[in-house]
Amino acid sequence: MRHLKYGLGLVAAVCALVAIQVGPKLEHTDSPVESGRFAGSTWRLISLEPATSDRQLPPGTKPLTAVIGVTPGDAAASTSMAKGCDASVRDGRDRIWGPASGVTGREAVSTLCTKLDKKYKAVLATPGVEVTWQASFVVPADAVSSLLVEVRLDGVPDFVRLAPPAPAAGMRPPAG
Repeated sequence: MRHLKYGLGLVAAVCALVAIQVGPKLEHTDSPVESGRFAGSTWRLISLEPATSDRQLPPGTKPLTAVIGVTPGDAAASTSMAKGCDASVRDGRDRIWGPASGVTGREAVSTLCTKLDKKYKAVLATPGVEVTWQASFVVPADAVSSLLVEVRLDGVPDFVRLAPPAPAAGMRPPAG
């Protein structure tokens, strides 16, 4: 029995080593973009804006909402989107935050990158037509000015990193 446990442990170690060496690379190395191509779709960060919260937030934090637009380029891109999207934010110090519950962004903008039918099945987005969705976060106030939004598609081993739109001439970026 002891040899069996040793053998199983050895097999598990070899599998883990192989997975580390040949597993998908999750870090996207391109520079942040205001809009760009990823997984057959065009992605853009429409805005990174203040949000509201229905709960008391920790001191020194701010609620924010990322409003994201995605235009699938073809049916395959629409199918990829139907599996689901996740957004996170990363600041200039490489700290990362996921979506927060109890934080509300824009009314009438979905928190899903795909629509659902009455049976909660994904409805494929029409290629060439932008889908707008949002994700809300609670971040330290000192992180706001350096945030980038990272969007991942379920089942796709990469992501797109989106920068907030540049402020219009004469306008100042939001204070952190």
